[in-house]
Amino acid sequence: MNRKTTIILFLLISSGVFACINEYRTLLTGEVVHKERSSGLVWTRDIDTQKLKEISNHLLQSYERSDSIEYFSDYAATLIYLGEYQKAKKIYQEIEQKSPNLYTTASNLGTIYELINKPDTALAWIKKSVTLNPNSHGGSEWIHIKILEYKISKSDDFSTSILGLDFGDNPSPMNPHAYELRKLEEDIKHQLKERLTFIKPPNKIIGALYFDLGNIIAQTKDVQAAMESYHEAKKYGFESELLVQRIVTMQELANKAKPYKQQKQLIDFIKNHIVLLFSLVALTVFLLIVLFILFRKRRTV
Repeated sequence: MNRKTTIILFLLISSGVFACINEYRTLLTGEVVHKERSSGLVWTRDIDTQKLKEISNHLLQSYERSDSIEYFSDYAATLIYLGEYQKAKKIYQEIEQKSPNLYTTASNLGTIYELINKPDTALAWIKKSVTLNPNSHGGSEWIHIKILEYKISKSDDFSTSILGLDFGDNPSPMNPHAYELRKLEEDIKHQLKERLTFIKPPNKIIGALYFDLGNIIAQTKDVQAAMESYHEAKKYGFESELLVQRIVTMQELANKAKPYKQQKQLIDFIKNHIVLLFSLVALTVFLLIVLFILFRKRRTV
């Protein structure tokens, strides 16, 4: 195989590997468009406990050799992921005494106190962390504060958004307050990603965040992606008549894309079979030519 052929094959293979997958999706207006697939889910990696323990031990050894607060802080962070909250809390309290007013200490202590169900203390530390670093977590910590304030209120009312957002009461979400939807989407996704590592369903607060996310994504992306968020809200235990109504509405809109999908599937099926047919014909012609040449050579001999 020559160099030119190798390069062409590589380009053909790589173009297939990195190509974006496009689908027919429905916008909230009812328009069906062919676009890159979007998702209403927030993905987070599963923790490899064994690997994390190895990293944790390595950080502890590094701290003992160097007496570096950075290593000590990172070691404590691994303990949070391993569920050793009290041990991690003691370390951060020690760090706070040695080097007060570090953003990482305040932020992680806030997380620990939330995880051990002390929202009042958690709120104080999270507010301090935001003061120390207003742009932390992409500026999304206002959501963390709202969640802690909701927990402190001991309310079980999810009839309104715990974030104070309002997307109307119509079957389709609206934006009557002219929110910056893209930024809201980014902030909620960031906070969900941080929390989903520690929190598994059911959890109505996570469900409420997913409901808000669905209301936003319906307007920024498409109804299929919004339905993924809505169904995830249900999975986490969030319940409301408006959620049910919006799932029905989004499904009706999503059904508009089905004929386009079916038509595309039929076209792809025909194309694939035509290609297969031409390939078989070409192979047959090639074999006949080869046989003809061999037959001519035998006759000549």
